[in-house]
Amino acid sequence: MRDRSGERAVGSQNLVWLCAVVCLGQTAFPLQSVRISGNHRIAKEKIVAASGLKIGAPVTKADFDAARTRLLGTGAFESVGYVFKPSADNKGFDATIEVIEVEQLFPYRFEDLPVDEAAVRAALRKQEPILGDEIPATKEVLDRYTAEVQKAAGGDVKVAASVSTEIPNQAAIVFRPDTPRARIAEVKFSGNEVLPATQLARTLADAAVGTEYSETRFRQMLEASIRPLYEARGRIRVTFPKIEVSHSMMAEGVVVTTTVSEGPAYSLGSLKFEGMAKQDAGEMQKLANVQANDVANFDDVKAGIDRVLARFASRGYLRAKAHLERAMDDGAHKVDLTAIVEAGPQFTMGKLEIAGLDITSEPAIRKMWGLKPGAPFQPDYPDSFLNDIRAQDLFDNLGKTTAQTTIDEKSHVVDVKLTFSAAPSGPQKSGEKKRPGG
Repeated sequence: MRDRSGERAVGSQNLVWLCAVVCLGQTAFPLQSVRISGNHRIAKEKIVAASGLKIGAPVTKADFDAARTRLLGTGAFESVGYVFKPSADNKGFDATIEVIEVEQLFPYRFEDLPVDEAAVRAALRKQEPILGDEIPATKEVLDRYTAEVQKAAGGDVKVAASVSTEIPNQAAIVFRPDTPRARIAEVKFSGNEVLPATQLARTLADAAVGTEYSETRFRQMLEASIRPLYEARGRIRVTFPKIEVSHSMMAEGVVVTTTVSEGPAYSLGSLKFEGMAKQDAGEMQKLANVQANDVANFDDVKAGIDRVLARFASRGYLRAKAHLERAMDDGAHKVDLTAIVEAGPQFTMGKLEIAGLDITSEPAIRKMWGLKPGAPFQPDYPDSFLNDIRAQDLFDNLGKTTAQTTIDEKSHVVDVKLTFSAAPSGPQKSGEKKRPGG
């Protein structure tokens, strides 16, 4: 029911509550419960603790405002709000804190700093009750973390923090000195026996010399350029346990010396294929032609898998890919391999467009084209077709020919445009052959 003023009539207990709301800035009531809404990664208990609110403690609106400010100050939340209402017995408040967490978190690491990493991480965990080993790149968080790392590093080094994308698909926050990185002037190796240091240095120098040095990026270069050299010789347990950096005496920059632990040679036990029908797996195994019991040469393995992926592509699976799983027998120094193929969608032939021919030649060439609409697309077919046309010598002054493909990733249809052009003008041959364009 409503009173004469049009406002909803309320009972005496709720009148007490309304009075409390009006007077909230002056009158405190005990907090009886706190509910957290919107959290996904961060536990309720951590959020309540970081808010500073205590069950049973008297609170006013100012306390809720302060709790919101503290939570925003952690840098872990995009937004924080709160609502409160009278408890069931009207003797206190039930509150709900509504949060939206920062979506993107990053692991963090230290680079070129005179700090005990384990000790700094322990100090940060103690200081940051909400955040763990992954943190948001918000200003509040980076400022607090940088200050703690700076304390550990001392005053001789100024620490800076930034998001690094040195490792593809593995962005991380890096704490390092706020100075430009030194550039690599020379690379050296020690501990190697199977491969000569000159070969290792020459291979790595192409990628490394002249670039800025960071251990993370340098180890990526070792994995990309040096590991394949060893894996081609069955040394699949090769590691690079130590990297030393010193100033170059010959050029501006640093000398980076890598210690190599080559490990024993492994033989290949078997190579199997998965992700396809059993009969196809047998066919692909023969096509790969990687022999068991030989030294595990991963160059040969890669070449075999590439042949398999080419076969899939010839059947229209243009985005086929494979990843290799290894089962190591360290006692027998043998490795069994499983190549798991993901065929992806099958692409089909769409429209054929022919440019540069006259109305007589164009239908004849179109009739010769053997890849029909809706058939599995063969990526090598357009160029092969043009090569056949040239080999058949159908035109007496055929110049440059091109095949252009347009791939629709949504419909998985491939359109092809063949372009014919005449050779530069000059003495003409006699005969009955047609000329491009008429």
